[in-house]
Amino acid sequence: MKKLLKSVLAAALFTMAMNATLFAAPKQWTHKSVPSIYETYKDKFDYVGLAASYGNFGMVQAGENKYTAYYVHQGWGNPQELYFDEVREGLKKHINTLTTGNELKPQFLFAWWKNGDGARSKFVDFTASNGKTIKVPEKLNNENLVYAILNCAKDMGVQMRGHVLTWHSQTPDDFFAENYKATVEKGILQNPVDKETMTARHEWYIKTVLGYVDEWEKANGYGEGNRIIWAWDVVNEACADDATDTEWLRGSTPQTKDKSPTAYPQGSRWYQIYGDDEFIVNAFRFANAYAPSDVKLCYNDYNEYMGKKTNAICKLIKNVQNGAAKNVNGKSVKPRIDVMGMQSHVGISFPSTSAYEAALKKFLELGVDIHVTELDFSATSQEAAAKAYTKYFQMLQKYGKDYEGKNKITCVTIWGICNEDSWINPNSKGQKTYPLLFTKKNNSYFPNESFTALIDAHN
Repeated sequence: MKKLLKSVLAAALFTMAMNATLFAAPKQWTHKSVPSIYETYKDKFDYVGLAASYGNFGMVQAGENKYTAYYVHQGWGNPQELYFDEVREGLKKHINTLTTGNELKPQFLFAWWKNGDGARSKFVDFTASNGKTIKVPEKLNNENLVYAILNCAKDMGVQMRGHVLTWHSQTPDDFFAENYKATVEKGILQNPVDKETMTARHEWYIKTVLGYVDEWEKANGYGEGNRIIWAWDVVNEACADDATDTEWLRGSTPQTKDKSPTAYPQGSRWYQIYGDDEFIVNAFRFANAYAPSDVKLCYNDYNEYMGKKTNAICKLIKNVQNGAAKNVNGKSVKPRIDVMGMQSHVGISFPSTSAYEAALKKFLELGVDIHVTELDFSATSQEAAAKAYTKYFQMLQKYGKDYEGKNKITCVTIWGICNEDSWINPNSKGQKTYPLLFTKKNNSYFPNESFTALIDAHN
C-alpha cells in the first residue's frame, strides 16, 4: 500500500511539475492566451498596426487573374515575413492595418536598379494636366509586387497604409533625368529635366500607382467605405533636420544642399529641380485627384518633435492646405492633406514624452489627424524599452477616440515585428537593442516585456 501511495504521489508531483513548466513556458504570439494588440486598443484608436516586409523576388503568378492570384517564389531573391503562414496568422490576430517596409516605394515599383535602366523602358505618350505631352514607361516593372501584397493583406483580413508616393530617397535618379538616363557626378544629377516635365512625370506616377490599386479593388470587391489601402503617405521626409525659419526644405539647408539622396545628410532631387515646395503641393493635388475621397492623405516625417523641424512641418502643412485649385484630369482640384504622420523613431531619454506631446498638439491644432506611423525605441535594455512603451502609450491614448478635440490620433503603427529583424539593430554598431514587441526564437515569435507593458498601459 505504501508503495502504491508513493507511486501515486510521485506521479502527481510529476504532473504538477510538468503543468508548472508548461504554464511558465513563453507562449507564441498566436496563442489564445496572448491578448491582441488591436483588440486591446480598438476603443482608443481606429487602427493599430505593425510594419512587415514581403520581399522582392522572382514571382510566378499561380492563377489566371493577376489581381487575385497567389504569387509563388521562384528564381532570384528571398521572400520575407509576409510570405509565410505563421507571420500572416500572427498579424491577423494583432493588427487591422499593415505597412510594408519597402515594397510600395518608387525604387521597388520601378525596379530600375542601375542608372540608365529607365531608358530601357518601352515608352508611350502621356499628356499631363499641365498640357505637357511626355514619354513615359508603358508600365511599372514591378506591378505584380503590388498585387501580391494586396492579396496578402486581403488574405489576412487587414487594410494597409500605402508607403510612399513621393520621396527623395529610394527613387531612381533616372526618374528625374532627361531621357530617363541619369548622369551623376559627385552625387549631383547633371541632366535633370525641367519643372514642367517633372510635374508631368509626377502626375503620371501617382496616377499609375493609384490606378493599380483601383483596378485591384474592383476585382476583389473592395470600394467606398472598404478600401484595401485606406491611407497613403503622399510625401515623405521633405523637411530638413537643420531647418531654419527661411531654409527648411530638404535640399535648401547647409547640411542638405547639393547632396545626393544617398549621402548623409541626404539631399533631394525634387528640390534640385523645383527649388521650393511646389512638388509637395503638386503631390497632394495629384493624390486628391486620383485617390478615392475616403482615402486619407498623409505627410510623413521623422524628428518631427525637434523645434525648428516641427515648425518646418507646420509650414509645409499650411502651404498644402492653402494650395490653389488647378486642373487635374479635367477637374478643378485643390491639394488635400488629412494627416500628419509622426514616424516616432524615438530614444529612451530623447525626446521626453512632454516634448513629443507638445509637437503632437501643434499638428492637431492645424486641423489634421495624427498617425503614429513608425514607432520604435532605441533601447539598449529590455527593461528600458518596456518603460518607454508604458510612458508613450499612456500618453498617446489620451489623444485617441476619447480626446475632446476635433482631430485625434486615429492610427498607431509599430515599425516591425521582432527585435532581431528591426532596422535599428544593424545600425547600432554591434550593440543589441530592444525596439519592438516580440522576440524571435527558432523562426517563431514570442511577446516580450515591451508587449506586456504596452498591453498593461491601456486604461
